Amino acid sequence: MNRIALPLGLAALLVSFSASAVRVPTGSDDINLNVNAFLQARYEGTFEGSVEKSFDSDFFLRRARIQVSGTAYKTLSFLIQTDNSQMGKRGTPTSVGGATNPAFVQDLVIGWTPFEDFTVEMGLLLTPTSRILGYSASGGQVQIEAPIDIIFQPLDRGFRQNGAEVRGFLLARRIHYRAGVWEGFHSAAAVPAVVGPPAVAATPAVNPGGKPMIGAHVRLNLIGEETGYAFNAMYLDGKPRASIGASVQYQPRAACAGATSACSLVAGTSGVTGSVNDYKFFGGDAFIDLPLPGDMEFSADGGIFRWDYGDAFNRTGTGFAGSLNFRAGVIGAFLSAYKYGSDSGNVHTADRRNIAGGLTWFVKGQADKITLELNGITPGTPGNPAAIAPVASNTGFQNAATTTAIWLQGQAGF
Repeated sequence: MNRIALPLGLAALLVSFSASAVRVPTGSDDINLNVNAFLQARYEGTFEGSVEKSFDSDFFLRRARIQVSGTAYKTLSFLIQTDNSQMGKRGTPTSVGGATNPAFVQDLVIGWTPFEDFTVEMGLLLTPTSRILGYSASGGQVQIEAPIDIIFQPLDRGFRQNGAEVRGFLLARRIHYRAGVWEGFHSAAAVPAVVGPPAVAATPAVNPGGKPMIGAHVRLNLIGEETGYAFNAMYLDGKPRASIGASVQYQPRAACAGATSACSLVAGTSGVTGSVNDYKFFGGDAFIDLPLPGDMEFSADGGIFRWDYGDAFNRTGTGFAGSLNFRAGVIGAFLSAYKYGSDSGNVHTADRRNIAGGLTWFVKGQADKITLELNGITPGTPGNPAAIAPVASNTGFQNAATTTAIWLQGQAGF
């Protein structure tokens, strides 16, 4: 097997499109260059979401991505992917509405494979969480959205961070691993309180010395193998697959919810003398994908995830996620759900759950498809069912409203 086979798995960010990528002539057998495009247009109908409590409709571009990838001299690989996300979502009467994240770099990966099944990568990388939390947005999941809204890592953007990792296989590809270091929450000095004027609130020191976040994800392939950078919930290729996996992350004194003013302090400390808790994550999951007679297929996954930001913090708690998927010919059906709950005694302003189900018409594999989904998110943000981390009350789900929506999405990739 050519040693570049694993780096080509970078193109698995658009897994189903790798065979149909536009190949750009380079004039050299040592250099390969590919271009992919990935488009998603969505209609979102929200029940009780408008000011008049009627059925609210919204049309927008969920994703508009361009990907360029390539290999050089059998050992080097690269990938860069840009995105224009949520363009036109909730526009105004006089404007189509700008993208939530206009023209930004979604992925940037540089890889070196000195020998087969071992690659060193640097760039804007997926952080190691679990198989379920790392689905490909393009061809990965049968459902429109994988159950990734429960993720609570510090300072992720699109579940990516800058970092470096090693990725590969052991024992005849029975074991798949990823391990490395990521930026995480970078160092910030303590700020003493100032009485004023103007008054300045005290903030503690965060991650003194700028120590990186370390993490790893390891999978045992029980049946078949998966070589991609990101994963699918259903592969549509007639091959059985089954695996179990585990993940871990750790960063010292970095338990902050995206801002130094929202840190978890070690018990018994306060103010500028306070010490920020360590950030820890643990997860485990299982996956199975089985072809059935008559061009049918069944897959299922499930996982449990634990975030630890220290005591008395809304992001210290446990999450669950899973899905059931079935396909008969070009028609697929799915059910998915997730739930996160803060530990007993903590405030529950980050608790949430989601239940979704729908149908998919695979026009051409995972690359080109149309999906219809009905979902309910609790607690839901009125008029914005896709909002990540909707704000709950201190009582969590008690008396919390559920936002119910219909998503109709067309997807095209080449």
